[in-house]
Amino acid sequence: MSKSMSFLVVVLLGTALFTGSACRTGRSTPADSSPASSAPPAATGPSGDSPASRQFAAWLAAFNDGDGVALRAYHQLHFPFEVASRDVGDSEREMRLRTVTGGFDVQKLETASATSFSAILKERRRPQFARAAMDVDAADPHRVVRFEIAPIATPDEFLSADERARSTVDEARRHRIIDGVARHLEAHYVFPEVAERMIAALRDHAARGDYDRITSAATFSKAVTDDLRQVSHDQHLRLIFSLKPPPPPSPPDGEQVLGEARAHHFGLGPIERLPGNIARLVINRFVPAEHDAVREAIGALMSQVADADALLVDLRENNGGYPETVALVASYLFDPEPVHLNDMYRRDDRSTREFWTKREVPGKRFGGKKPVFVLTSKRTFSGGEELAYDLQSLHRARVVGETTGGGANPAGPPYEADDGFMIAVPWGRPINPITKTNWEGVGVIPDVPVPASAALDKARELAQQQLAAAPPAR
Repeated sequence: MSKSMSFLVVVLLGTALFTGSACRTGRSTPADSSPASSAPPAATGPSGDSPASRQFAAWLAAFNDGDGVALRAYHQLHFPFEVASRDVGDSEREMRLRTVTGGFDVQKLETASATSFSAILKERRRPQFARAAMDVDAADPHRVVRFEIAPIATPDEFLSADERARSTVDEARRHRIIDGVARHLEAHYVFPEVAERMIAALRDHAARGDYDRITSAATFSKAVTDDLRQVSHDQHLRLIFSLKPPPPPSPPDGEQVLGEARAHHFGLGPIERLPGNIARLVINRFVPAEHDAVREAIGALMSQVADADALLVDLRENNGGYPETVALVASYLFDPEPVHLNDMYRRDDRSTREFWTKREVPGKRFGGKKPVFVLTSKRTFSGGEELAYDLQSLHRARVVGETTGGGANPAGPPYEADDGFMIAVPWGRPINPITKTNWEGVGVIPDVPVPASAALDKARELAQQQLAAAPPAR
Protein backbone atom coordinates (compact mmCIF):
# COMPACT_ATOMS: atom_id res chain seq x y z
CA MET A 1 0.00 0.00 0.00
CA SER A 2 1.37 3.46 -0.93
CA LYS A 3 1.87 6.12 1.68
CA SER A 4 -0.81 8.32 0.11
CA MET A 5 -3.30 5.45 0.06
CA SER A 6 -2.52 4.53 3.66
CA PHE A 7 -3.33 8.09 4.63
CA LEU A 8 -6.64 7.82 2.79
CA VAL A 9 -7.52 4.62 4.63
CA VAL A 10 -6.86 6.36 7.94
CA VAL A 11 -9.14 9.22 6.92
CA LEU A 12 -11.90 6.96 5.65
CA LEU A 13 -11.87 4.49 8.50
CA GLY A 14 -11.06 6.91 11.26
CA THR A 15 -13.54 9.73 10.86
CA ALA A 16 -13.16 10.33 14.59
CA LEU A 17 -10.04 12.20 13.49
CA PHE A 18 -12.34 14.91 12.17
CA THR A 19 -14.66 15.64 15.05
CA GLY A 20 -17.02 18.01 13.25
CA SER A 21 -19.24 18.37 10.19
CA ALA A 22 -19.14 18.12 6.41
CA CYS A 23 -19.54 19.61 2.87
CA ARG A 24 -20.01 22.58 0.63
CA THR A 25 -20.20 25.65 2.85
CA GLY A 26 -19.22 25.84 6.51
CA ARG A 27 -16.83 26.71 9.34
CA SER A 28 -14.51 25.08 11.77
CA THR A 29 -11.44 24.95 13.97
CA PRO A 30 -8.05 23.29 14.23
CA ALA A 31 -7.30 20.24 16.26
CA ASP A 32 -4.36 21.98 17.93
CA SER A 33 -4.75 25.75 18.17
CA SER A 34 -1.76 26.30 20.44
CA PRO A 35 0.38 29.15 19.04
CA ALA A 36 3.47 27.62 20.63
CA SER A 37 4.02 25.23 17.74
CA SER A 38 4.94 26.37 14.22
CA ALA A 39 4.39 22.93 12.72
CA PRO A 40 0.92 21.91 11.54
CA PRO A 41 -1.02 19.83 14.02
CA ALA A 42 -0.08 16.20 13.54
CA ALA A 43 -2.62 14.13 11.64
CA THR A 44 -3.27 10.68 12.92
CA GLY A 45 -1.87 8.30 10.33
CA PRO A 46 1.29 6.67 9.04
CA SER A 47 4.47 8.52 9.92
CA GLY A 48 5.49 8.77 6.26
CA ASP A 49 2.51 10.86 5.12
CA SER A 50 3.37 13.81 2.88
CA PRO A 51 3.42 17.45 4.07
CA ALA A 52 0.43 18.23 1.85
CA SER A 53 -1.68 15.34 3.14
CA ARG A 54 -0.83 16.20 6.77
CA GLN A 55 -1.69 19.85 6.26
CA PHE A 56 -4.99 18.94 4.61
CA ALA A 57 -5.83 16.56 7.46
CA ALA A 58 -5.02 19.29 9.99
CA TRP A 59 -7.28 21.79 8.24
CA LEU A 60 -10.13 19.30 7.91
CA ALA A 61 -9.90 18.30 11.57
CA ALA A 62 -9.98 21.97 12.59
CA PHE A 63 -12.83 22.75 10.22
CA ASN A 64 -14.93 19.79 11.31
CA ASP A 65 -14.35 20.58 14.97
CA GLY A 66 -16.25 23.86 14.49
CA ASP A 67 -14.34 25.99 17.02
CA GLY A 68 -13.94 29.36 15.31
CA VAL A 69 -11.24 30.65 17.65
CA ALA A 70 -9.08 27.57 17.20
CA LEU A 71 -9.64 27.57 13.45
CA ARG A 72 -8.51 31.19 13.16
CA ALA A 73 -5.41 30.34 15.20
CA TYR A 74 -4.65 27.50 12.78
CA HIS A 75 -5.02 29.85 9.82
CA GLN A 76 -2.68 32.38 11.42
CA LEU A 77 0.07 29.80 11.65
CA HIS A 78 -0.43 27.64 8.58
CA PHE A 79 -3.06 28.83 6.13
CA PRO A 80 -3.46 32.49 5.06
CA PHE A 81 -7.04 33.20 4.03
CA GLU A 82 -5.98 35.07 0.90
CA VAL A 83 -4.80 31.85 -0.81
CA ALA A 84 -8.23 30.19 -0.45
CA SER A 85 -11.26 30.16 -2.73
CA ARG A 86 -14.30 32.21 -1.80
CA ASP A 87 -16.08 29.84 0.59
CA VAL A 88 -13.00 29.79 2.82
CA GLY A 89 -11.83 33.31 1.94
CA ASP A 90 -12.22 34.67 5.48
CA SER A 91 -13.21 33.45 8.92
CA GLU A 92 -16.87 34.44 8.61
CA ARG A 93 -17.33 32.63 5.31
CA GLU A 94 -15.50 29.55 6.52
CA MET A 95 -17.65 29.31 9.63
CA ARG A 96 -20.76 29.77 7.49
CA LEU A 97 -19.61 26.87 5.33
CA ARG A 98 -19.11 24.78 8.46
CA THR A 99 -22.61 25.63 9.68
CA VAL A 100 -24.28 24.83 6.38
CA THR A 101 -22.41 21.61 5.65
CA GLY A 102 -21.88 20.23 9.12
CA GLY A 103 -18.35 19.35 8.03
CA PHE A 104 -16.86 17.00 5.44
CA ASP A 105 -15.76 13.40 5.19
CA VAL A 106 -13.17 12.31 2.64
CA GLN A 107 -14.66 9.88 0.13
CA LYS A 108 -11.87 9.43 -2.37
CA LEU A 109 -8.28 10.52 -2.80
CA GLU A 110 -7.63 12.05 -6.24
CA THR A 111 -4.01 13.22 -6.15
CA ALA A 112 -1.26 13.20 -3.55
CA SER A 113 2.34 14.38 -3.66
CA ALA A 114 4.72 16.09 -1.29
CA THR A 115 3.22 19.53 -2.01
CA SER A 116 -0.23 18.81 -3.48
CA PHE A 117 -3.33 17.01 -2.29
CA SER A 118 -6.86 16.74 -3.70
CA ALA A 119 -9.84 14.65 -2.71
CA ILE A 120 -13.56 14.14 -3.15
CA LEU A 121 -15.47 15.08 0.02
CA LYS A 122 -19.05 14.65 1.14
CA GLU A 123 -21.02 16.94 3.42
CA ARG A 124 -22.16 15.45 6.67
CA ARG A 125 -25.42 17.35 6.75
CA ARG A 126 -26.57 16.82 3.16
CA PRO A 127 -25.92 14.35 0.32
CA GLN A 128 -23.72 16.94 -1.40
CA PHE A 129 -20.24 16.20 -2.70
CA ALA A 130 -17.34 18.62 -3.06
CA ARG A 131 -13.83 18.66 -4.46
CA ALA A 132 -11.00 20.12 -2.41
CA ALA A 133 -7.42 20.78 -3.53
CA MET A 134 -4.50 22.08 -1.46
CA ASP A 135 -0.94 23.05 -2.38
CA VAL A 136 1.68 23.69 0.29
CA ASP A 137 5.11 25.28 0.34
CA ALA A 138 7.91 22.75 -0.15
CA ALA A 139 9.86 24.31 2.72
CA ASP A 140 9.09 23.64 6.36
CA PRO A 141 6.61 24.49 7.97
CA HIS A 142 4.78 23.81 4.67
CA ARG A 143 2.29 26.68 4.80
CA VAL A 144 -0.68 26.47 2.47
CA VAL A 145 -0.15 28.41 -0.78
CA ARG A 146 -3.39 27.43 -2.57
CA PHE A 147 -6.70 25.99 -1.47
CA GLU A 148 -9.88 25.48 -3.46
CA ILE A 149 -13.13 23.85 -2.47
CA ALA A 150 -16.34 23.73 -4.51
CA PRO A 151 -19.51 21.65 -4.75
CA ILE A 152 -19.71 19.03 -7.48
CA ALA A 153 -22.39 16.68 -8.78
CA THR A 154 -22.40 13.29 -7.10
CA PRO A 155 -19.72 11.22 -8.86
CA ASP A 156 -21.23 8.29 -10.70
CA GLU A 157 -19.33 5.73 -8.61
CA PHE A 158 -21.11 6.95 -5.46
CA LEU A 159 -24.63 6.71 -6.88
CA SER A 160 -26.96 3.87 -5.98
CA ALA A 161 -28.99 2.32 -8.77
CA ASP A 162 -32.00 4.40 -7.74
CA GLU A 163 -29.93 7.59 -7.53
CA ARG A 164 -28.37 6.88 -10.92
CA ALA A 165 -31.84 6.56 -12.40
CA ARG A 166 -32.98 9.81 -10.76
CA SER A 167 -29.84 11.57 -12.01
CA THR A 168 -30.66 10.64 -15.60
CA VAL A 169 -33.03 12.50 -17.93
CA ASP A 170 -34.64 11.19 -21.07
CA GLU A 171 -36.86 12.96 -23.60
CA ALA A 172 -40.08 12.45 -21.64
CA ARG A 173 -38.54 13.74 -18.41
CA ARG A 174 -36.98 16.74 -20.14
CA HIS A 175 -40.41 17.71 -21.46
CA ARG A 176 -41.97 17.31 -17.99
CA ILE A 177 -39.30 19.53 -16.45
CA ILE A 178 -39.76 22.22 -19.10
CA ASP A 179 -43.51 22.10 -18.54
CA GLY A 180 -42.98 22.49 -14.78
CA VAL A 181 -40.57 25.39 -15.26
CA ALA A 182 -43.02 27.06 -17.67
CA ARG A 183 -45.88 26.70 -15.19
CA HIS A 184 -44.01 28.49 -12.39
CA LEU A 185 -42.54 31.18 -14.63
CA GLU A 186 -46.01 31.95 -15.96
CA ALA A 187 -47.47 32.15 -12.45
CA HIS A 188 -44.73 33.97 -10.54
CA TYR A 189 -41.96 35.62 -12.59
CA VAL A 190 -41.84 39.36 -11.95
CA PHE A 191 -42.06 40.28 -15.64
CA PRO A 192 -44.88 38.26 -17.30
CA GLU A 193 -43.83 39.27 -20.82
CA VAL A 194 -40.25 38.09 -20.16
CA ALA A 195 -41.63 34.85 -18.72
CA GLU A 196 -43.44 34.24 -22.01
CA ARG A 197 -40.22 34.79 -23.97
CA MET A 198 -38.27 32.43 -21.70
CA ILE A 199 -40.90 29.70 -22.05
CA ALA A 200 -40.88 30.11 -25.82
CA ALA A 201 -37.08 29.92 -25.87
CA LEU A 202 -37.02 26.67 -23.85
CA ARG A 203 -39.62 25.06 -26.07
CA ASP A 204 -37.72 26.21 -29.15
CA HIS A 205 -34.46 24.68 -27.84
CA ALA A 206 -36.29 21.43 -27.15
CA ALA A 207 -37.94 21.39 -30.59
CA ARG A 208 -34.58 21.96 -32.30
CA GLY A 209 -33.07 19.02 -30.40
CA ASP A 210 -30.60 21.16 -28.44
CA TYR A 211 -31.20 19.07 -25.31
CA ASP A 212 -31.38 15.66 -26.98
CA ARG A 213 -27.82 14.63 -26.12
CA ILE A 214 -28.13 15.63 -22.45
CA THR A 215 -28.79 12.69 -20.15
CA SER A 216 -27.33 14.09 -16.91
CA ALA A 217 -29.82 15.83 -14.63
CA ALA A 218 -27.17 18.25 -13.35
CA THR A 219 -26.05 19.12 -16.88
CA PHE A 220 -29.65 19.65 -17.99
CA SER A 221 -30.39 21.96 -15.05
CA LYS A 222 -27.37 24.09 -15.98
CA ALA A 223 -28.34 24.19 -19.66
CA VAL A 224 -31.88 25.31 -18.81
CA THR A 225 -30.57 27.92 -16.36
CA ASP A 226 -28.20 29.29 -19.00
CA ASP A 227 -30.99 29.47 -21.58
CA LEU A 228 -33.35 31.22 -19.15
CA ARG A 229 -30.71 33.79 -18.28
CA GLN A 230 -29.85 34.29 -21.95
CA VAL A 231 -33.35 35.77 -22.32
CA SER A 232 -33.91 37.39 -18.91
CA HIS A 233 -30.35 38.27 -17.78
CA ASP A 234 -31.71 37.51 -14.30
CA GLN A 235 -28.99 36.16 -12.01
CA HIS A 236 -31.37 34.94 -9.28
CA LEU A 237 -33.26 32.72 -11.74
CA ARG A 238 -32.03 29.12 -11.81
CA LEU A 239 -33.08 25.51 -12.16
CA ILE A 240 -31.65 23.33 -9.39
CA PHE A 241 -31.25 19.56 -9.35
CA SER A 242 -30.80 17.68 -6.10
CA LEU A 243 -31.06 14.00 -5.28
CA LYS A 244 -32.56 15.07 -1.96
CA PRO A 245 -34.66 18.24 -2.38
CA PRO A 246 -34.67 20.58 0.62
CA PRO A 247 -37.57 20.22 3.08
CA PRO A 248 -40.36 22.80 2.82
CA PRO A 249 -39.50 26.03 4.67
CA SER A 250 -40.72 26.23 8.24
CA PRO A 251 -41.51 29.41 10.20
CA PRO A 252 -38.25 30.95 11.44
CA ASP A 253 -37.35 30.20 15.03
CA GLY A 254 -36.20 33.38 16.78
CA GLU A 255 -33.46 31.74 18.81
CA GLN A 256 -32.21 29.78 15.81
CA VAL A 257 -32.06 32.97 13.70
CA LEU A 258 -30.18 34.71 16.51
CA GLY A 259 -27.75 31.81 16.86
CA GLU A 260 -27.01 31.76 13.13
CA ALA A 261 -26.53 35.54 13.11
CA ARG A 262 -24.04 35.24 15.96
CA ALA A 263 -22.21 32.43 14.16
CA HIS A 264 -21.83 34.76 11.17
CA HIS A 265 -20.63 37.65 13.37
CA PHE A 266 -23.85 39.42 12.40
CA GLY A 267 -22.65 39.61 8.80
CA LEU A 268 -19.76 41.93 9.57
CA GLY A 269 -16.14 41.01 9.03
CA PRO A 270 -13.04 42.77 10.33
CA ILE A 271 -13.22 46.39 11.47
CA GLU A 272 -9.91 48.11 10.89
CA ARG A 273 -8.60 51.58 11.78
CA LEU A 274 -6.17 52.85 9.14
CA PRO A 275 -3.71 55.77 9.32
CA GLY A 276 -5.37 59.17 9.11
CA ASN A 277 -8.36 58.02 11.20
CA ILE A 278 -9.85 56.18 8.23
CA ALA A 279 -11.98 53.17 9.19
CA ARG A 280 -12.53 50.06 7.08
CA LEU A 281 -15.72 48.10 7.68
CA VAL A 282 -16.12 44.68 6.01
CA ILE A 283 -19.72 43.54 5.46
CA ASN A 284 -20.02 40.01 4.06
CA ARG A 285 -23.79 39.56 4.27
CA PHE A 286 -26.95 41.15 5.65
CA VAL A 287 -28.39 38.79 8.25
CA PRO A 288 -32.07 38.98 9.25
CA ALA A 289 -32.43 41.71 11.87
CA GLU A 290 -35.94 41.19 13.27
CA HIS A 291 -34.46 40.14 16.64
CA ASP A 292 -33.62 43.03 19.00
CA ALA A 293 -30.34 41.35 19.93
CA VAL A 294 -29.25 41.33 16.28
CA ARG A 295 -30.00 45.03 15.85
CA GLU A 296 -28.17 45.84 19.08
CA ALA A 297 -25.14 43.80 17.98
CA ILE A 298 -25.04 45.49 14.56
CA GLY A 299 -25.34 48.85 16.33
CA ALA A 300 -22.42 48.02 18.61
CA LEU A 301 -20.27 47.07 15.62
CA MET A 302 -21.29 50.14 13.59
CA SER A 303 -20.52 52.33 16.60
CA GLN A 304 -16.87 51.29 16.36
CA VAL A 305 -16.48 53.33 13.16
CA ALA A 306 -18.66 56.29 14.19
CA ASP A 307 -15.75 58.54 15.18
CA ALA A 308 -13.66 57.91 12.05
CA ASP A 309 -13.02 60.82 9.71
CA ALA A 310 -13.68 58.70 6.61
CA LEU A 311 -15.18 55.23 6.10
CA LEU A 312 -14.37 52.47 3.61
CA VAL A 313 -17.29 50.01 3.36
CA ASP A 314 -15.84 46.78 1.95
CA LEU A 315 -18.49 44.79 0.08
CA ARG A 316 -16.12 42.84 -2.16
CA GLU A 317 -17.23 39.47 -0.73
CA ASN A 318 -20.84 40.41 0.07
CA ASN A 319 -23.31 38.06 -1.59
CA GLY A 320 -26.55 39.55 -0.30
CA GLY A 321 -29.08 39.18 2.45
CA TYR A 322 -32.14 41.00 3.76
CA PRO A 323 -33.21 44.44 2.46
CA GLU A 324 -34.41 45.43 5.94
CA THR A 325 -30.85 44.96 7.19
CA VAL A 326 -29.44 46.89 4.23
CA ALA A 327 -31.66 49.80 5.30
CA LEU A 328 -30.55 49.43 8.93
CA VAL A 329 -26.84 49.52 8.05
CA ALA A 330 -27.36 52.42 5.63
CA SER A 331 -29.05 54.37 8.44
CA TYR A 332 -25.70 54.73 10.21
CA LEU A 333 -24.28 56.55 7.17
CA PHE A 334 -26.93 59.30 7.24
CA ASP A 335 -28.22 61.80 9.78
CA PRO A 336 -31.41 60.96 11.72
CA GLU A 337 -33.85 62.47 9.19
CA PRO A 338 -35.18 59.45 7.20
CA VAL A 339 -33.92 59.09 3.63
CA HIS A 340 -35.78 57.10 0.95
CA LEU A 341 -33.44 54.31 -0.16
CA ASN A 342 -35.38 51.85 -2.28
CA ASP A 343 -38.78 50.38 -3.16
CA MET A 344 -39.63 46.69 -3.67
CA TYR A 345 -42.41 45.73 -6.08
CA ARG A 346 -44.11 42.33 -5.80
CA ARG A 347 -45.75 40.82 -8.85
CA ASP A 348 -48.07 38.45 -6.96
CA ASP A 349 -50.12 41.16 -5.25
CA ARG A 350 -48.83 44.22 -7.16
CA SER A 351 -47.76 45.82 -3.90
CA THR A 352 -44.80 48.17 -3.42
CA ARG A 353 -42.92 48.43 -0.15
CA GLU A 354 -40.75 51.46 0.64
CA PHE A 355 -37.41 51.23 2.48
CA TRP A 356 -36.11 54.28 4.35
CA THR A 357 -33.25 54.92 6.75
CA LYS A 358 -34.20 54.78 10.42
CA ARG A 359 -34.76 57.86 12.56
CA GLU A 360 -33.53 55.96 15.61
CA VAL A 361 -30.82 53.28 15.65
CA PRO A 362 -28.95 51.44 18.40
CA GLY A 363 -25.50 52.87 19.08
CA LYS A 364 -23.74 55.77 17.35
CA ARG A 365 -24.02 56.96 13.75
CA PHE A 366 -21.15 57.72 11.42
CA GLY A 367 -23.45 60.41 10.09
CA GLY A 368 -24.29 61.89 6.74
CA LYS A 369 -21.48 64.37 6.14
CA LYS A 370 -18.13 62.56 6.36
CA PRO A 371 -16.72 60.82 3.27
CA VAL A 372 -17.73 57.23 2.48
CA PHE A 373 -16.18 54.93 -0.14
CA VAL A 374 -17.71 51.57 -1.09
CA LEU A 375 -15.43 48.76 -2.31
CA THR A 376 -16.91 46.29 -4.81
CA SER A 377 -15.91 43.26 -6.86
CA LYS A 378 -17.55 41.11 -9.51
CA ARG A 379 -18.55 38.82 -6.61
CA THR A 380 -20.56 41.56 -4.86
CA PHE A 381 -24.15 40.44 -5.34
CA SER A 382 -27.80 41.10 -4.50
CA GLY A 383 -28.09 42.91 -1.14
CA GLY A 384 -24.44 43.94 -1.31
CA GLU A 385 -25.19 45.54 -4.65
CA GLU A 386 -28.23 47.26 -3.20
CA LEU A 387 -26.24 49.09 -0.54
CA ALA A 388 -23.65 50.19 -3.12
CA TYR A 389 -26.37 51.27 -5.58
CA ASP A 390 -28.42 53.13 -2.95
CA LEU A 391 -25.43 55.08 -1.62
CA GLN A 392 -24.16 55.83 -5.13
CA SER A 393 -27.57 57.02 -6.35
CA LEU A 394 -27.93 59.32 -3.35
CA HIS A 395 -24.38 60.67 -3.90
CA ARG A 396 -23.60 59.56 -0.36
CA ALA A 397 -20.61 57.42 -1.39
CA ARG A 398 -18.20 56.81 -4.23
CA VAL A 399 -17.94 53.23 -5.46
CA VAL A 400 -14.40 51.93 -6.01
CA GLY A 401 -13.60 48.56 -7.58
CA GLU A 402 -15.24 46.31 -10.15
CA THR A 403 -18.68 46.17 -11.73
CA THR A 404 -20.81 43.95 -9.48
CA GLY A 405 -22.62 40.69 -10.29
CA GLY A 406 -25.92 42.18 -11.47
CA GLY A 407 -28.52 40.34 -9.35
CA ALA A 408 -31.34 42.62 -8.21
CA ASN A 409 -34.64 40.71 -8.49
CA PRO A 410 -35.21 38.65 -5.32
CA ALA A 411 -36.34 35.01 -5.40
CA GLY A 412 -38.10 33.14 -2.62
CA PRO A 413 -38.07 29.40 -1.85
CA PRO A 414 -37.87 27.39 -5.09
CA TYR A 415 -40.84 25.62 -6.66
CA GLU A 416 -40.85 21.95 -7.67
CA ALA A 417 -40.67 21.54 -11.45
CA ASP A 418 -40.30 17.74 -11.39
CA ASP A 419 -38.92 15.08 -9.07
CA GLY A 420 -35.56 16.43 -7.88
CA PHE A 421 -35.80 19.65 -9.93
CA MET A 422 -36.58 22.99 -8.29
CA ILE A 423 -36.89 26.36 -10.00
CA ALA A 424 -35.97 29.59 -8.19
CA VAL A 425 -38.24 32.30 -9.61
CA PRO A 426 -37.70 36.00 -8.84
CA TRP A 427 -41.02 37.41 -7.64
CA GLY A 428 -40.22 41.12 -7.45
CA ARG A 429 -37.89 43.94 -8.41
CA PRO A 430 -36.27 46.87 -6.63
CA ILE A 431 -37.11 50.35 -7.89
CA ASN A 432 -34.67 53.05 -6.90
CA PRO A 433 -36.53 56.31 -6.12
CA ILE A 434 -33.92 58.34 -7.98
CA THR A 435 -32.97 56.26 -11.02
CA LYS A 436 -36.41 54.56 -11.28
CA THR A 437 -34.60 51.32 -12.15
CA ASN A 438 -32.05 48.93 -10.58
CA TRP A 439 -28.84 47.01 -11.26
CA GLU A 440 -30.30 43.76 -12.64
CA GLY A 441 -28.18 42.34 -15.44
CA VAL A 442 -25.80 45.30 -15.52
CA GLY A 443 -24.37 45.47 -12.00
CA VAL A 444 -23.33 48.55 -10.07
CA ILE A 445 -20.87 50.50 -12.21
CA PRO A 446 -18.02 51.85 -10.06
CA ASP A 447 -17.25 55.56 -9.99
CA VAL A 448 -13.58 54.61 -9.84
CA PRO A 449 -12.99 51.35 -11.73
CA VAL A 450 -9.99 49.34 -10.50
CA PRO A 451 -9.37 45.61 -9.98
CA ALA A 452 -10.93 44.34 -6.76
CA SER A 453 -7.46 43.54 -5.40
CA ALA A 454 -6.51 47.23 -5.75
CA ALA A 455 -9.78 48.70 -4.45
CA LEU A 456 -8.71 49.06 -0.80
CA ASP A 457 -5.50 50.93 -1.59
CA LYS A 458 -7.29 53.16 -4.10
CA ALA A 459 -10.16 53.98 -1.76
CA ARG A 460 -7.74 54.76 1.06
CA GLU A 461 -5.80 57.07 -1.27
CA LEU A 462 -9.00 58.87 -2.30
CA ALA A 463 -10.08 59.24 1.33
CA GLN A 464 -6.71 60.69 2.29
CA GLN A 465 -6.91 63.16 -0.60
CA GLN A 466 -10.42 64.26 0.35
CA LEU A 467 -9.51 64.67 4.02
CA ALA A 468 -6.39 66.65 3.10
CA ALA A 469 -8.46 68.97 0.90
CA ALA A 470 -11.20 69.46 3.51
CA PRO A 471 -10.06 68.41 7.01
CA PRO A 472 -12.94 67.37 9.29
CA ALA A 473 -14.16 69.86 11.86
CA ARG A 474 -12.92 69.09 15.36
